[in-house]
Amino acid sequence: MIDCHPWLSCQDINRLNIGDLIGYGAVKHIYQSTWNNVNVALVFVNNREYIEDFMHGLRMLRELGPSEFIVQLVGFCTEEEVYVTEYHPLGNALNFHKIFPDTSVSLGKKFQFCIRYVEIIEYLHNSPAGKRVMCDSNSLNKILEQYLITTTHSLVVNDVDALPEVNGSGIVCGHKELNGDFVAPEQRWPHQGEPFVEDEMKLYDEKVDVWKIPPVCNYFLGYCEAAGVFKYYLLPVHEKCRQHNPHSRPTATDILTDYKKYYKEYFLDEEMKERDEL
Repeated sequence: MIDCHPWLSCQDINRLNIGDLIGYGAVKHIYQSTWNNVNVALVFVNNREYIEDFMHGLRMLRELGPSEFIVQLVGFCTEEEVYVTEYHPLGNALNFHKIFPDTSVSLGKKFQFCIRYVEIIEYLHNSPAGKRVMCDSNSLNKILEQYLITTTHSLVVNDVDALPEVNGSGIVCGHKELNGDFVAPEQRWPHQGEPFVEDEMKLYDEKVDVWKIPPVCNYFLGYCEAAGVFKYYLLPVHEKCRQHNPHSRPTATDILTDYKKYYKEYFLDEEMKERDEL
């Protein structure tokens, strides 16, 4: 994507043709379009009840980018409640195993997606817009929908509509009760049998993102025999991520350091050893 052009203006955006619908959700719907023979994504608010979320997402794209970790903003028009981003034809990370079946890509390449995912989380936790948490992440599928696969076989985060800042007091994700083992323990309503009251929820921080790293990485690794062996190799760091006490969990920076160390030991060093044996 061209990254040295001024953002498209309202006048520029109004000249774009609306193409195929390529994504939709509660907050926005997304259409393919073309600008200067370059495919782009045209993003409209879907429901005015969520206009604050939509505008928050636009603000985050402006404040977090340009960055290799964030989908590139191409232009916006606040008056028309629309913005434009780069287009990624491979779609979101739910398509990962269709794009990269076990027979066509190495386990090392799959683990690079784990590393990239943690790089993005680490960036959000230390971003120029403050310490941000991926709140729209209450299930594995929901997380995977937030990330796009690039044609260079990497990841960028695309959906930043629910990205609150952790300050001195902490955050609560959303306004409804969260359930299930996927969300971090501190995100669950602690008073079983009693009606959920949002104001009585204890605040939490970015460690909720750390709790979710192991299942996301396990998804990228897949379920072949070699992946099972490597998941066992990762168990020490993943067990730290799943500590019920958030203060006992490592930071995203810590995990990134460990992942890169494991990649070197398990893949790069083995490749060098095999070359030496030849």
